[in-house]
Amino acid sequence: MKLFKKFILFVVAFALIVPGVSVHAQDKKTVMTTFYPVYYLASRIGGEAVNVEMLLESGQDAHSYESTAKDAVAVQEADLFIYQDDEMEFFVSDLLSIVDQEATQVLESTEGIELLSGDHNHEEEEHEEGHEEEHDHEHDHEHEEGHSHEFDPHTWLDPNFYSQQAENVKNALIELDPANEATYTENAAKLSEELTALNEDFNVGLADLKNRTIVVQHEAFGYLAHAYDLEQLAISGLANNAEPSAKQLAEMTNVVNERNIQVIYVDPTTSTTISETVSQATGAELRPLRTLEFITEEEIEQGEDYFSIMRENLAQLTK
Repeated sequence: MKLFKKFILFVVAFALIVPGVSVHAQDKKTVMTTFYPVYYLASRIGGEAVNVEMLLESGQDAHSYESTAKDAVAVQEADLFIYQDDEMEFFVSDLLSIVDQEATQVLESTEGIELLSGDHNHEEEEHEEGHEEEHDHEHDHEHEEGHSHEFDPHTWLDPNFYSQQAENVKNALIELDPANEATYTENAAKLSEELTALNEDFNVGLADLKNRTIVVQHEAFGYLAHAYDLEQLAISGLANNAEPSAKQLAEMTNVVNERNIQVIYVDPTTSTTISETVSQATGAELRPLRTLEFITEEEIEQGEDYFSIMRENLAQLTK
């Protein structure tokens, strides 16, 4: 492992000193983001004043991603690196251990925001005061079978939390590039207005929903459930690649039958095999509900974005 880190450091240093390799021959600052939710914030707030890039390609899972030497070079060459948080992109701690953070500014986008518990987030419990400090880079994520979540990282599915992240991104951009403070402030204010309107749409749209229980494959909707008084029942865990045991599948099948659940929500951009199993056993309909962890390149080309997909989620929930 030490040899691998030395190799990465050599590659990063080489990329920074060899003529023609650095990207800083231009005036615009470069912002590297991890995946779509933070990429969208940086793009909207940065506008034309910065170059915004995304480390993960469409379809790559931020939970299970493993960083490479190429990633380390890309982050080191950027002026600012933005990621969701330590509960989402587990690979970031290793990545940052070999990146010179004096040369590249780093922002954890949920910094200072009190997150929901990662354990049974459908119970809609918030952490007690004081846990905010624990959220800062002090988690031991590893356990015997992989990663565990102390906090739910899917904040962007609540427009109010996402707005708080937007404020963090705005402040980081201003710190990086004070000359364009007016641009970042104006763009962030407009985004905040749109998020407030989206929140109101959800409040109105879901107000009269009679069945307030949503069964989902991926336990990503805790913030949405918490914000709009819904109950989330998840077949698998907070990581969208989590595989439930046969016992968990049987228990979920029983719950769906006992509660006469008619719909199971799945993200069509990921594997739906698990939900199909429960659907076949219960007769429940599969219906799309996007986690927005990524959107496809084709969707981006068609003009889809965070807001259009969130409103489609609302339409699915109110059918």
